Amino acid sequence: MKFRNVLLYNRYTNILIQETKRYAGHSKWQNIKATKQEHDTARAQIFNTLSHKMKAVAIESGNSDPNTNPKLANLVEQARKANMPMSTLKGILEKIKNVRTGESHILPMRIMKGPTLAIHILTDKLTYVKANIVHISKKFNAKVIEPSTFSHLFDSVTFVIASKDCNLDSAMEDAIIANAIDVEEIKDESGTYFKFKSEFLHPEKVITQLKILGYTILSTENKCIPTGTVQVTEEELLNINKFKQKLTLEIREIVKIEDNIASL
Repeated sequence: MKFRNVLLYNRYTNILIQETKRYAGHSKWQNIKATKQEHDTARAQIFNTLSHKMKAVAIESGNSDPNTNPKLANLVEQARKANMPMSTLKGILEKIKNVRTGESHILPMRIMKGPTLAIHILTDKLTYVKANIVHISKKFNAKVIEPSTFSHLFDSVTFVIASKDCNLDSAMEDAIIANAIDVEEIKDESGTYFKFKSEFLHPEKVITQLKILGYTILSTENKCIPTGTVQVTEEELLNINKFKQKLTLEIREIVKIEDNIASL
């Protein structure tokens, strides 16, 4: 009888050990799977961010060729370093070839009594697009503010990136002739460029004069630079990012969104 009990004990002990190993293996697989999912999610977010930035640069500058658009070329290089599949990268560049046209607009919005957003829009139907943005904004307690209020919160300017075989001194003289506000020299791996500061949203006159002076226009960029920043909590920042994401996903006329949020 005792011998039988020992056999039964050994048998159930072996079963328990096997089951324990099986569940341990299952747990290990679940951990590996969870880690892979986290990695894939983070990777997808990086790719989506780069894709959106490439699209925004192409739309804003009107130049979808990375060979002549330094900002786009830089983003393409970032995508390669992030190991974006070549097929994905080619697909993105193909999609942004036919960049949209329209007038550039800024829609300033404030979230509650907190930070302000500068929503860059490219459209010929501003009233329609604005109505859609306002509709979405109600769910996030955001409201359109007056341009006069916005002008105190941001320094807004349009930059014209151009190239010419000359030095900075010559470029400064040309900036005066072209009625640009300022100019700075930019150097990177692909060459030397000049960044001319012009009237916000209206760089046409500066561009025309620079072309006459022999410059090749590479791109334009509208920037709203905050004069000060606003502190937010992590929870508030999460909600603001959700708001931005919803806007950019649902309203294709939005080029980019800038803000005056302080870094956490």
